[in-house]
Amino acid sequence: MTDELQRLADDLTIDYLHGRWRPEATEEHRARILSAQASVDGGLDGLAAGGVLSADSIGQMLLPHPELHSWRLAPVLRAYPDGSPEAQALVRDLLDVIAVDGFPLLPPRSLRYIEAPAPYSGDAPSVFLGGGITGCPDWQRRAVLHLDAIGSPAVVINPRRAVFPVGEAEATREQTAWEYEHLRLADVILFWFCAEAVQPIALYELGAHAARGTRLAVGTHPHYPRLLDVVEQLRLARPDVTVHNSLRDTVRAAAALLPATPTSRS
Repeated sequence: MTDELQRLADDLTIDYLHGRWRPEATEEHRARILSAQASVDGGLDGLAAGGVLSADSIGQMLLPHPELHSWRLAPVLRAYPDGSPEAQALVRDLLDVIAVDGFPLLPPRSLRYIEAPAPYSGDAPSVFLGGGITGCPDWQRRAVLHLDAIGSPAVVINPRRAVFPVGEAEATREQTAWEYEHLRLADVILFWFCAEAVQPIALYELGAHAARGTRLAVGTHPHYPRLLDVVEQLRLARPDVTVHNSLRDTVRAAAALLPATPTSRS
């Protein structure tokens, strides 16, 4: 059976990234309270780090309100208890974004989000999301939310298309050229290696940009099959680069590397 929470959370996240959804003022207020309570319950650094969303706290979020029927978080939270761990994690990421200090003042994410094959002019500090696509979960979506949850103003350049015509040679050539250009435009490249696939193209790109001296933030899932290769190759070629073991830590490392203004590239 399809995970209803995953469907709802995916739709809401996509609409957030593309500027089609931001919480209403009263919805945001309750979501911030919910996130703060969950963080306290979990005793950790926010929901993304393992804070608990209890049935009681969700119930408080969904108390009757004249605008409750229009809150898009409402059906998401109603489905939360029966969702998969992956879907629940995405919901917690969304709530962490809403709870960040200054969230109402952040420009819409759509103004800071470039998705292939759209071009990027390179006129603001930016992070390219390098790493697996084929055979990998959509970790890129969560990386964007992690950046927003720490209040990063970075433009995100995402090579994962919403729809890609697999098997079409021309589309593959277009994607390869787009990635080649935008990897060089970005101020920081974030590489994340998931556990589900080896990702040979991402390994090639990591090697190429490690040699170029590009600002790199690198992380691997603890069960990534070539973890030792990534660690040892970077230890030799780029001892300044730490290999992180969580996506959240990798995102924070990328944000810390961002310059105040874009750097010039050749």
